[in-house]
Amino acid sequence: MVKLLIVDDEHIVIESLKFIIEKHVEGVEVVGTARSGREAIEKTLNLKPDVVFMDIHMPGINGMDAIRHIQASHKDVLFVIITAYEYFQHAKDAVNLGVFEYLLKPLNKHKVMKTLQDIHEVIYHKREIIKKEMMLREKIDKILPHVEGQFMYSQLFNSNIIKDITFYEEIFGMKLKKGYVMMAILEEIKLDKKEDNLKNSLVKQKFYDAFKMELKNACPCLMAPPLLDRVVAYIPVEEDADAYQIRNAAITYAKSIAKRLRPIVSIPYKIGIGKSYDIDYFSQSANEAYIAVSISNQDTVIHYEDVQLPSSSIDIYPASKEKMLIHKILTGNMEEALGVFEEIYWWMTGHYEMDVDKVKSKLIELLILIQRSIPQIMNSSSIIEENYLLQIVKINSMEELKLSYSNYLKTTILNLEDSKEKEIKGLITKAIKYIDKNLHKNINLNDVAEDMNMSYHYFSRFFKESIGKNFVDYLTDLRIQKSKEILKDVTVNIKEVCFMVGYSDPNYFSKIFKKVTGMTPTEYRNSVLSQGVI
Repeated sequence: MVKLLIVDDEHIVIESLKFIIEKHVEGVEVVGTARSGREAIEKTLNLKPDVVFMDIHMPGINGMDAIRHIQASHKDVLFVIITAYEYFQHAKDAVNLGVFEYLLKPLNKHKVMKTLQDIHEVIYHKREIIKKEMMLREKIDKILPHVEGQFMYSQLFNSNIIKDITFYEEIFGMKLKKGYVMMAILEEIKLDKKEDNLKNSLVKQKFYDAFKMELKNACPCLMAPPLLDRVVAYIPVEEDADAYQIRNAAITYAKSIAKRLRPIVSIPYKIGIGKSYDIDYFSQSANEAYIAVSISNQDTVIHYEDVQLPSSSIDIYPASKEKMLIHKILTGNMEEALGVFEEIYWWMTGHYEMDVDKVKSKLIELLILIQRSIPQIMNSSSIIEENYLLQIVKINSMEELKLSYSNYLKTTILNLEDSKEKEIKGLITKAIKYIDKNLHKNINLNDVAEDMNMSYHYFSRFFKESIGKNFVDYLTDLRIQKSKEILKDVTVNIKEVCFMVGYSDPNYFSKIFKKVTGMTPTEYRNSVLSQGVI
């Protein structure tokens, strides 16, 4: 609905316009009237009309001045001048003010109707544009976090060199060519009870959310989704900014965030900050942020350049991370597996001072450990390992080495999941064949589990996850379906049908049959015969 305010010092003009609009114009509502320029200004503030019919000559503030006042605070309002005087200066002023139409008194009904129809189209067209813009903005707001996450994952795990950085700068609305990594890592808390673990997960999520909100409020930045025990952010800086000023600003941001988080979160954490680099060296800054946190003892916030590195760099190899990596590979959790590998790789680059050969040697050791830990269900496993060993020996770039190893882990997880899926399909096929073969017997879940060489409880869960229904329901449906086929043969009596599908009690068979089909076996047979179905 288009809202209209009529302004004229003649009562008859106002009533005439209201009559024309109410009788002949749809989609327009007269929300108010005014008899002077001052009253028009006041009512526009309160009623917020879409269009104002404004007389020029009125006592006090005239129409032109009233339009100027209203336009100062309501730029979207459309104006139609109504006047008994056809002066050139009035027309010129109207054009300068962007007035939509200029109507002369006495008002012509058809001219008024045409003007309002035109206004209606203009306003609704404008509203459609705004609506589409809002919908587009909503879609962008929904997509943007995913794009941000993918961009950060790409830098963390793939170490891709961005070819079209301008594209991402336009999307995120910030310069990205140079910046540094800030990393918050939560200290490990060992808990036994499931409810405590759940509570810990909720506390961690609360920390991630609070850290993200505070950092994004403090400065323009990009953030990766939470990775295991840490959250990673990239803070862009001006390309010609002074390194020392960047360092101090980064520490100020981090300390300010830590202060604001103190009353919100109780979980212990540390914030590490890497040096600023061109975005192509994102991983270097990430390595430094991780090293800063790993070496820091008491400080909650530590910059890499403030760390006193020991001569042997980081002494303790994170062996526990190897076990965690293998666990993530075996469970098919690709995202978390890459996150754990990232930590191991950061340790290696810091400990071996970016020596490619030493890092390469350590990665080969890790590769052999992974190979020994993966079940031998992947036929191509040994071929994959052999080909990759040859490939890794030829790599001389730290970035390429990291990217190559990440891709190897992805391939390994995908192949392992594919092999597991094939094995599951084979096992469930074997179970179904056993059930079909022994359907006439009084078999139960334990019989099938024993044939599959699985425990009763494990097979029960395995069967339901694979088939989508529990064993008893599946067996019942299968027996009823089989009995319906046999019942079509009138030479076989009901008792025989009962025994042929594995039931020993005809009364129980009839009860189950009716529960599933809504009919007794006899009623079903008669129904089939009456329909001529053989």
